[in-house]
Amino acid sequence: MKNRQYIQRRIPADLSQVEIREQWQITFWTLKLSTTQDRLSQALREVGPDLENVRAWLETTPTSRPTR
Repeated sequence: MKNRQYIQRRIPADLSQVEIREQWQITFWTLKLSTTQDRLSQALREVGPDLENVRAWLETTPTSRPTR
């Protein structure tokens, strides 16, 4: 067990603000909010980084369906 490497889970210092500057932040927030990177990015563009605003946007804005 001495040589086993453990994965360190990163958690943002400020959980009230959504930041996606680094890949680990994108992974954290997409998992936490159960969304995709595209929708998360769109939410941030629309309402800014405040977590409650992002969460509300994700809940009230329907996902776009691709047209055939």
